[in-house]
This record gives sequence, C-alpha cells and structure tokens, in this order.
Amino acid sequence: MAPEELAERVAYIGSAEHKARPIDPAFDFAPALRSDASRCDPAATKDQAQAALQEAVRRRCVSRVFVGEFPQYVWGWLDGAHAARLINSEAGWYKAWPITRDELPADHEGVLTPLEPDQ
Repeated sequence: MAPEELAERVAYIGSAEHKARPIDPAFDFAPALRSDASRCDPAATKDQAQAALQEAVRRRCVSRVFVGEFPQYVWGWLDGAHAARLINSEAGWYKAWPITRDELPADHEGVLTPLEPDQ
C-alpha cells in the first residue's frame, strides 16, 4: 500500500496514561497519567496529533515490522520527537508519547529529519 493511502487509514487514539490535565476535549477519556509514563503536552490537540501521525506515515517514518497492514511503530514530530505504537491492528489505531532525539531509530534514509529545524 502506498504511504499516502496508508496515512489516510491510520488514526491517533491516544492513551490516558500519557495525558495530564487539561486535555483536548476531543479525547474520549479522562487523563490518568502513570507515574512512569512520558507526559504528553496537554496543549496538543487530537487533530494536531492525528496530522503528525499521518505526515510521519506519508514520509515513511515507520518500522519495517508490520502487523497486518499497519506498521508496528511510527516516529514523527509534534513539538519535538514522538514515537507511536500500533494498539489496534485491525483499525490502524495508535498511541504516542514524546521521546528524545537519541531515542529515534537509526535513520539511514534521512526520513526522520524534522520538518521544522528547531524541533
């Protein structure tokens, strides 16, 4: 499947474990931040996260391992680097969390370069 087509099928669902108040009302859950979980920026909206996920898929910032039709991991940029993990392989749902640049995978093709130079 072409990256553009795949990008239209993925969905950012999120996880209460990475959310602190206040969060975008578009999320269908109350925040339940785990003490050991990376904290997502509460100012980031679900639409912004969805757009970042889709852009990362279009740019082929995905793992080589696929579960069904979807990559197991996606790496992208939303006010810094993020990793997303497939949580529903039939629907293409992902949750994501912030990571540091040194947590990004090896990038031999140069696809993980941020769109904005200050990210």
